[in-house]
Amino acid sequence: MAKVEDKILDHNYDGIQEYDNPLPRWWVYLFIITLIWGVVYMLYYHVAFIGPNQHEEYLAEFKQTGAEAEALALKMKKMWENVKFIALTDQKDIDEGKSIFLKNCVSCHGAAGEGGIGPNLTDKYWIHGGGIENVMKIVINGVPEKGMISWKPMLTPEQIQKVSSFVLTLQGTNPQNAKAPQGEIWEQ
Repeated sequence: MAKVEDKILDHNYDGIQEYDNPLPRWWVYLFIITLIWGVVYMLYYHVAFIGPNQHEEYLAEFKQTGAEAEALALKMKKMWENVKFIALTDQKDIDEGKSIFLKNCVSCHGAAGEGGIGPNLTDKYWIHGGGIENVMKIVINGVPEKGMISWKPMLTPEQIQKVSSFVLTLQGTNPQNAKAPQGEIWEQ
């Protein structure tokens, strides 16, 4: 490689001198390739209309994701068709429900179900009704106006049944710092 000598231009701005050196060849070649690519791209997409435009790409992707969404909706419908609203009593199921509760519900209902942002789950008062059927429906559908999200997209029917069964075991545990009763007394 030939050594490039620094060439200083004849003008001076506030004591700052300017060099007039050529750009490196790799940079010039990259610039020329970029220009050629830009012209080819413009001809391909905007002049000859060979490639799909943005609208066509959007429609193709929407069609693909629409089919995937329909398949997912059908799968979800089948999964939720035969939900059993029966309280589980097996200790293994209750323990699994507890782990689901501790992972997902503690932030609103407290570690012992004492309430916090969400209502107290340990007393006989229920805002939307007690019992396994009502508790499961609340977990499945949520109560958006109260801040309770629907857990249907995140938990399976079996997991919802287990966590709901665990919630029912909390009644009467009287934890410390329990939130005041909300709703009405509900008895089976």
